[in-house]
Amino acid sequence: MKAKDILQSKGGTIVSVVEDATIFEAATVLTKQKIGFLIVKNISGNVVGVLSERDVVQKCVCLKKESEKTSVRDIMTPKEKILAASEDDDIQSLMNTMTEKKIRHLPIFKGDQLCGIISIGDVIKNMLDAKDHEIKTLSAYVSGNYPG
Repeated sequence: MKAKDILQSKGGTIVSVVEDATIFEAATVLTKQKIGFLIVKNISGNVVGVLSERDVVQKCVCLKKESEKTSVRDIMTPKEKILAASEDDDIQSLMNTMTEKKIRHLPIFKGDQLCGIISIGDVIKNMLDAKDHEIKTLSAYVSGNYPG
Protein backbone atom coordinates (compact mmCIF):
# COMPACT_ATOMS: atom_id res chain seq x y z
CA MET A 1 0.00 0.00 0.00
CA LYS A 2 1.22 3.46 -0.91
CA ALA A 3 0.60 6.93 0.51
CA LYS A 4 -1.75 7.76 -2.38
CA ASP A 5 -3.89 4.69 -1.49
CA ILE A 6 -4.22 5.87 2.12
CA LEU A 7 -5.15 9.36 0.98
CA GLN A 8 -7.73 7.95 -1.42
CA SER A 9 -9.34 5.87 1.33
CA LYS A 10 -9.46 8.71 3.87
CA GLY A 11 -10.25 11.57 1.52
CA GLY A 12 -8.03 14.44 0.52
CA THR A 13 -9.20 17.14 2.90
CA ILE A 14 -6.37 19.50 3.77
CA VAL A 15 -7.06 21.88 6.63
CA SER A 16 -4.97 25.03 6.55
CA VAL A 17 -4.52 28.38 8.22
CA VAL A 18 -2.88 31.58 6.98
CA GLU A 19 0.48 32.51 8.43
CA ASP A 20 -0.90 35.80 9.82
CA ALA A 21 -3.52 34.00 11.95
CA THR A 22 -2.98 34.02 15.70
CA ILE A 23 -2.09 30.88 17.61
CA PHE A 24 -5.48 31.18 19.33
CA GLU A 25 -7.21 31.10 15.93
CA ALA A 26 -5.11 28.12 14.80
CA ALA A 27 -5.78 26.25 18.06
CA THR A 28 -9.49 26.89 17.56
CA VAL A 29 -9.30 25.30 14.08
CA LEU A 30 -7.37 22.31 15.47
CA THR A 31 -9.99 21.85 18.19
CA LYS A 32 -13.05 22.28 15.97
CA GLN A 33 -11.68 19.96 13.29
CA LYS A 34 -10.42 17.43 15.89
CA ILE A 35 -7.00 17.28 14.25
CA GLY A 36 -3.43 17.85 15.38
CA PHE A 37 -1.77 19.37 12.33
CA LEU A 38 -2.34 22.32 10.00
CA ILE A 39 -0.83 23.39 6.72
CA VAL A 40 0.22 27.04 6.84
CA LYS A 41 -0.26 29.15 3.71
CA ASN A 42 0.63 32.69 2.76
CA ILE A 43 -1.88 35.20 1.43
CA SER A 44 -1.30 33.86 -2.11
CA GLY A 45 -2.27 30.35 -1.04
CA ASN A 46 1.23 28.88 -1.21
CA VAL A 47 2.38 26.43 1.47
CA VAL A 48 4.89 28.21 3.72
CA GLY A 49 4.97 25.85 6.69
CA VAL A 50 3.13 23.56 9.06
CA LEU A 51 1.80 23.88 12.59
CA SER A 52 1.27 20.99 14.98
CA GLU A 53 -0.23 20.71 18.42
CA ARG A 54 3.31 20.07 19.64
CA ASP A 55 4.41 23.41 18.14
CA VAL A 56 1.63 25.19 20.01
CA VAL A 57 2.55 23.56 23.32
CA GLN A 58 6.34 23.80 23.04
CA LYS A 59 6.74 27.13 21.27
CA CYS A 60 3.82 29.08 22.68
CA VAL A 61 2.35 27.66 25.87
CA CYS A 62 5.64 26.55 27.49
CA LEU A 63 7.34 29.83 26.54
CA LYS A 64 4.35 31.75 27.97
CA LYS A 65 3.62 33.56 24.71
CA GLU A 66 0.17 35.07 24.42
CA SER A 67 -1.81 32.97 21.98
CA GLU A 68 -3.99 35.90 20.91
CA LYS A 69 -0.96 38.07 20.09
CA THR A 70 1.44 35.51 18.63
CA SER A 71 1.12 34.71 14.93
CA VAL A 72 1.34 31.27 13.40
CA ARG A 73 4.34 32.50 11.41
CA ASP A 74 6.27 32.99 14.67
CA ILE A 75 6.12 29.34 15.75
CA MET A 76 5.37 27.25 12.63
CA THR A 77 7.87 24.87 11.08
CA PRO A 78 8.92 26.63 7.86
CA LYS A 79 8.55 24.88 4.51
CA GLU A 80 12.31 24.33 4.18
CA LYS A 81 12.30 22.20 7.35
CA ILE A 82 9.12 20.22 6.74
CA LEU A 83 9.49 16.46 6.73
CA ALA A 84 7.31 15.17 3.90
CA ALA A 85 6.73 12.10 1.80
CA SER A 86 5.80 11.29 -1.77
CA GLU A 87 2.44 9.84 -2.79
CA ASP A 88 4.40 6.82 -4.09
CA ASP A 89 6.08 6.04 -0.75
CA ASP A 90 4.91 2.75 0.74
CA ILE A 91 3.30 2.40 4.13
CA GLN A 92 6.41 0.90 5.74
CA SER A 93 8.47 3.88 4.60
CA LEU A 94 5.90 6.27 6.10
CA MET A 95 5.95 4.35 9.38
CA ASN A 96 9.75 4.32 9.47
CA THR A 97 9.98 8.08 8.86
CA MET A 98 7.39 8.87 11.52
CA THR A 99 9.01 6.56 14.06
CA GLU A 100 12.59 7.68 13.43
CA LYS A 101 11.75 11.39 13.39
CA LYS A 102 9.19 11.11 16.23
CA ILE A 103 6.46 12.86 14.28
CA ARG A 104 2.76 12.08 13.99
CA HIS A 105 1.89 13.72 10.66
CA LEU A 106 3.43 13.75 7.19
CA PRO A 107 2.42 16.04 4.35
CA ILE A 108 2.23 14.02 1.13
CA PHE A 109 3.35 15.56 -2.15
CA LYS A 110 3.07 14.66 -5.81
CA GLY A 111 6.01 16.60 -7.19
CA ASP A 112 5.53 20.12 -5.82
CA GLN A 113 1.78 19.67 -5.30
CA LEU A 114 0.47 18.96 -1.78
CA CYS A 115 -1.91 15.96 -1.95
CA GLY A 116 -2.85 15.52 1.69
CA ILE A 117 -1.73 14.71 5.21
CA ILE A 118 -1.20 11.25 6.63
CA SER A 119 -1.17 10.73 10.39
CA ILE A 120 0.33 7.87 12.34
CA GLY A 121 -3.26 6.84 13.08
CA ASP A 122 -3.95 6.58 9.33
CA VAL A 123 -0.88 4.35 8.90
CA ILE A 124 -1.81 2.07 11.80
CA LYS A 125 -5.46 1.82 10.69
CA ASN A 126 -4.43 0.80 7.18
CA MET A 127 -1.90 -1.72 8.47
CA LEU A 128 -4.53 -3.27 10.77
CA ASP A 129 -7.09 -3.34 7.94
CA ALA A 130 -4.57 -5.14 5.70
CA LYS A 131 -3.82 -7.70 8.44
CA ASP A 132 -7.55 -8.21 9.08
CA HIS A 133 -8.12 -8.86 5.36
CA GLU A 134 -5.19 -11.30 5.31
CA ILE A 135 -6.56 -13.18 8.36
CA LYS A 136 -10.03 -13.44 6.79
CA THR A 137 -8.58 -14.66 3.50
CA LEU A 138 -6.40 -17.29 5.22
CA SER A 139 -9.29 -18.40 7.43
CA ALA A 140 -11.52 -18.82 4.38
CA TYR A 141 -8.75 -20.79 2.61
CA VAL A 142 -8.15 -23.10 5.57
CA SER A 143 -11.87 -23.72 6.09
CA GLY A 144 -12.37 -24.50 2.40
CA ASN A 145 -14.55 -21.44 1.76
CA TYR A 146 -12.00 -19.61 -0.37
CA PRO A 147 -13.60 -18.54 -3.66
CA GLY A 148 -10.33 -18.77 -5.64
